[in-house]
Amino acid sequence: MTKAYLSLIGIDLKLAVRQRAVIFFNYLFPLIFFFIFAMVFRAGRNPGAAAYVVTMSVTLGILGSGFFGAGIRAIQEREMNILRRYKVTPITPAPLLVASMVTGWIIFMPLILLVLTMAHVFYAMPWPAHLGSLLLFVSLGLVAFRSMGLVIASVANSMQEGTILVQLCYLPMMFLSGATVPIEIFPPSVRVISHFIPASYLVEGVKGMVLRGEGISSNWNAVGALLIATAVGLILGMKLFRWEKEEKINRSAKLWIVAVLLPFVLLGALQVHRGEDVNKSSFFDRDTQRKQTLLISGAKIIADGKIIESGSVLVQDGKVVQIFEGKPPDAASLKAQPIDASGKTIVVSKGEIVDRSEIFGLQ
Repeated sequence: MTKAYLSLIGIDLKLAVRQRAVIFFNYLFPLIFFFIFAMVFRAGRNPGAAAYVVTMSVTLGILGSGFFGAGIRAIQEREMNILRRYKVTPITPAPLLVASMVTGWIIFMPLILLVLTMAHVFYAMPWPAHLGSLLLFVSLGLVAFRSMGLVIASVANSMQEGTILVQLCYLPMMFLSGATVPIEIFPPSVRVISHFIPASYLVEGVKGMVLRGEGISSNWNAVGALLIATAVGLILGMKLFRWEKEEKINRSAKLWIVAVLLPFVLLGALQVHRGEDVNKSSFFDRDTQRKQTLLISGAKIIADGKIIESGSVLVQDGKVVQIFEGKPPDAASLKAQPIDASGKTIVVSKGEIVDRSEIFGLQ
């Protein structure tokens, strides 16, 4: 039995890497958005913003892997009669679905390490405090959304139907979860909708682990919903599996898509009832702002009893890390946002925590 699973995984990997759509949605698509988001949010001067860039890129990658890498690809294989070849063998749908999950995981996980490395090297974002928790949470999100994609593939009678169903799920998750646009810029009525969007919990979980150093236990509600969605998706995928494109399914079967989304709908209803917010932090909040690297220049500095008539202070992660006397290094070389404090007086100590409002009050 194990040999059969390994054989199918090997075959599935070979088929996957030959498809340009798989490579595009798993690598190029999220990487394109990585650099676009980095420019829009000026991640080069703010490691906190870089954490949001990572969150958005990872979420888009998971959505693409789930709905296109699993869903659309499964429909293509049925339409191209690839699945029909397995029908004559003594095999059940279970190994095929498991192979799809494992293949998706193997292909996708290098992207996570690549994005984290680029954010660390290019934008000075610290490595997540709980990297293992992050990788586990991303893995759960990946298999959950691939389960959703496989359910859509199971209930779609054609590629056209499948594409429509995928877009109906994908677009709201892309735009109303914080995956592409910070959710806090929307009016309250729209932010309420985000409670019922599965991708919102993925965004918040990844953001918490990358930005606030949370572990997986801090996101137990999202973990529970992802696990239930995965189990429901796999069961429905096996129950509704079809080997040939000539096999049609009743239109009412499309309602099974609601079943795999139901854990998130119930979780959202509970949070709305309790008055909780799925988004624990804002893109514009203190967590993000504190992680900016700032170079305050031209001020008179009183530091540990020493007076510097014209100096500079380097602030990282809300703390004074270095004090320069005279001309400081170029702000760009430090990946810092320059702040002109000419004519101002600053009293600081190395290692001191600095309030951001006080810093910008110097301008």
